[in-house]
Amino acid sequence: MKFKSLLLMLLAFSLAFVACEEPAPVDEVKDPTATITVGEATESTIAFSITSTDAESVAWIVVESAEGTPTATEVLNNGTAAEANKTVGCFVEELKAATEYTIVVAAKNAKAVVKAEAKMTTKQSGEEPTPPTPGEEFDVEFKAQDIHIEYYGDQYSEAYNYYVILSDVGVELSDTQMSFKDNGTYYLIDLYAADSAENNDYTVPSGKYKAASTSAAGTFGLGDYGAGLEIVNGTPTYYIYADGEVVVSEDKIVATITMEDGKKHQITFEGSLYFGSSDVPTPPGDEFSATHTATKWLWGGSSSYGNKYAVMGDNFSIDVHFPTKYATQTYLEQQAYIWTSTTWFGYNSFENEFTTRSFKVEGTDVAVDAGTAVVEAEGDEYHIELTLEGRDGFKYMIEYNGKLNDAGDVEDDNSPVAFTYMSNGTYSSSLWCYEYKLKNDKGDAMTLYINDTQGNETNIYTDDSFIWTTRDYCYYAGDFSTYGISVGGVSYEAISGTMDLESDDAGTIAFTMELNFSNGTSRTFTFDGKIGQENNSGEVTKLATPSVSGIVSGNAATISWQEITGAKDYTVTLNGTEVKTVETAYITFQGLEYSTTYTVSVVANPADSSVNSASDAGTATFTTEADPNEGGNEGGNTGESFENWVFDATLNMGAKTITVTDGSHTVEFTLNEVGGGKFYIFDNGVLNITKVKVNGVETTDASGTVDMSSNSSYYIVLDCYINGVHYTGTSNNPVV
Repeated sequence: MKFKSLLLMLLAFSLAFVACEEPAPVDEVKDPTATITVGEATESTIAFSITSTDAESVAWIVVESAEGTPTATEVLNNGTAAEANKTVGCFVEELKAATEYTIVVAAKNAKAVVKAEAKMTTKQSGEEPTPPTPGEEFDVEFKAQDIHIEYYGDQYSEAYNYYVILSDVGVELSDTQMSFKDNGTYYLIDLYAADSAENNDYTVPSGKYKAASTSAAGTFGLGDYGAGLEIVNGTPTYYIYADGEVVVSEDKIVATITMEDGKKHQITFEGSLYFGSSDVPTPPGDEFSATHTATKWLWGGSSSYGNKYAVMGDNFSIDVHFPTKYATQTYLEQQAYIWTSTTWFGYNSFENEFTTRSFKVEGTDVAVDAGTAVVEAEGDEYHIELTLEGRDGFKYMIEYNGKLNDAGDVEDDNSPVAFTYMSNGTYSSSLWCYEYKLKNDKGDAMTLYINDTQGNETNIYTDDSFIWTTRDYCYYAGDFSTYGISVGGVSYEAISGTMDLESDDAGTIAFTMELNFSNGTSRTFTFDGKIGQENNSGEVTKLATPSVSGIVSGNAATISWQEITGAKDYTVTLNGTEVKTVETAYITFQGLEYSTTYTVSVVANPADSSVNSASDAGTATFTTEADPNEGGNEGGNTGESFENWVFDATLNMGAKTITVTDGSHTVEFTLNEVGGGKFYIFDNGVLNITKVKVNGVETTDASGTVDMSSNSSYYIVLDCYINGVHYTGTSNNPVV
């Protein structure tokens, strides 16, 4: 669908913007950018503009080039502050004539600090400034940093419709909608061209587009579809288009638009205008080097994006959608398809296209930006090649050979799934039922719907059997429905089923659900616990994996790890041979071979096997030092190790000196509290500490800070030199 009026567009913006405030995965912080565009110079003034993106703070300064240039930090501390993440005009006066000046701009965020420079020279005294070219003065000059393009073809217009959004911060995309970001500026340009995307390599066609209230080729929309907006702290200000021209050339858009308030805006974007896959699909028989092999290609039923297949293989799964007229449970039209996005409105009239959803690789979600699909068949045996361009920079090449929707290819299709958490019910007025979210620690999930005569926020009132129905018809007593079923990273669509459920007044629910899926398989699901609370389903939880590290000294090594909650002891293996089970979070090996690489593994054993199982093995590799007595190096470090260390200190507030002795050497170091439970470790001039570890965590350097709380126990590992001899050791007793 496409919005039919500007009012609806603005309403949709406000709704989408509110939704953006809900918790969502946080994008990785990008490096800030800063650019300088030089303008006019006179004998005593210069004019320029600066543009920044992804910045928290921006500042600029102008200095004579002969004086050198300041650092980015100096600019940020002493320069003139500028508004971040937009284009800002700057003007400097009272300068010397015929002098070269350097403009320095610095931009900073939590990740990085960047600096940009440009040079300008003032005019000779009496020299006339270059007059501006007529028509180049604008009330607003905006250089867009991001472009988003939605292509509607000729669905809603006589010409081919390209909806172009130019902005400084980009848009937020989900599976069902697009929304704008706070503190961003957007220009929405509704272009109508004579050429289709397929004939134009999926880029915006070059040419001039005049403002018009029609949808004829060579125009861009006014009225319902022409607007710009600037959002500041959640409040949008709109600019309604009155007239103008948009010029599209290769990798560039320049829009000159007059607003209803009479102000003239120039909007420029330079960059790729490509918005889909223009690659020619790989013809059948051409070389295809698969990165992933699909073992299952199962029917997933109809969806908003066409007919769906659940495709899966080793460590990956993906939903692939094809046009309904080309795809059935056991048949897929042989041809080459081009990937398309339907992320804004959720619907698209597919032709020779396909799209993807829910792509997971090694348990990580992967967004797709482009791709192709090539389908071949011989009888009911299919050969399918998917080439997908991931937003993570990788190209995924997925190959499938076999029958479509082959239920016999599904292994262990009825192993029970036990959910351990069920959310409070949320009422859906459109479905007349309550919605409950179920999950477990394995990542399996399901949404359950119960009619509002039997369910509420905190309970399901019945001891009865339920019959599965679609969500649109679950408002009768005895009906239930499901959605978003995921087991082992694979999505399933239920087509029938039953559920036996018992409950009490306290909100404790126990059910056994039998579901049949569209791919011909079935599975049992259970839950036994209280709504809205984590519960004990009887499943045993695996202990956390120890994080293993160590310090090497000569032919000895001290290996340590963090204490694991719920563990009674730890089994240590060296090069595949079990060495010892210890209750401490460290072990010392002595008498090892010199210049030899060892692999040590540590498994945490549970204190209560009915609650926890043993952890996976945490491993580390270390190499002992060279034999000091080989190669004429006698008299070097002996590799002695401390033994039977005793710490005679109690850690409380303030500085504390800790004495370490092995019977013949006594050394000291100091823990000095610096606030917040952090202590600064430094020696007293008696020893040269090279490494310090506390409970397996190494400080940032030889004299670094470490978290240590009062009234807690800590085992300390030191690596130091005394009189040129290398020592290492671990305390037998903790510092408390």
